[in-house]
Amino acid sequence: MAQVQSITLKHLSLPTHTFVPPKFNIPLNRNLSFTPKFTFSTSLSVRCYHPNLVQPKPFPPLPQRPPVAELPQQRVYVGYSVYTRKGVLTVTPRPPEFESKSSGAFKVSKEGYVVLQFAPSVGADEPIYDWNQKQIFSLSVSEMGTLITLGARDSWEFSHETVKLKSNETEVRKVLKVEPLLDATGHLFSLSVQKKPVNMEGIQKNISLPVTRAELAVLRVLFNYIMPYLLGWNAFGNSIKPEVYSQVNNTNSRYGADNEWNR
Repeated sequence: MAQVQSITLKHLSLPTHTFVPPKFNIPLNRNLSFTPKFTFSTSLSVRCYHPNLVQPKPFPPLPQRPPVAELPQQRVYVGYSVYTRKGVLTVTPRPPEFESKSSGAFKVSKEGYVVLQFAPSVGADEPIYDWNQKQIFSLSVSEMGTLITLGARDSWEFSHETVKLKSNETEVRKVLKVEPLLDATGHLFSLSVQKKPVNMEGIQKNISLPVTRAELAVLRVLFNYIMPYLLGWNAFGNSIKPEVYSQVNNTNSRYGADNEWNR
């Protein structure tokens, strides 16, 4: 049912006004004075009509996001590519491998690394990259550190040798050379891959690609960022809990295992 609300304002007392008639040329009696005064007093009453107020319905609660541990595991592929007229160089990280212990803990069984893929260009006018002839070279964490500290005039050589006894006893030797360009605009990445059966001459493939200083700077930033993840240090940091870490420290201090200054 509608409600009627009555609101009465306080009396408003208006100022007193004095009315003085204009002067006329008509002679008037001197004993007659006409000075009327008007006083106004007003009382204002206001009535407001409004329907019943309806309380708005509350918004439904937002859906709760599941914890990170309950989210489905998804593969994410990333990479950085350097395109030239001679070929393309693609850099892709590979995560470390973990093994579980009987105590329920995990340990890094194999460190992560970075894969360098070299694909030559077969186009005459426009670069067309032939991925069927690509060559692969893997960089370890320490080798990534060498590239990070490489100066503008420095050069370095990385060598990998493998022997596959189950595949016709094939020996593979890969050499990656990083040398400064003559015009000091960057470095030349040269990959030499030699595959041959044991005690026989084999086939050697070479591919060289120039990498500018800006592109090498990007590689340094990517290597610096991904190194802790390749070593599994991010998993260790995420597993740290204050109460567990405090208990471990108390145990170590009891036996003096980590007390360096008391030795």
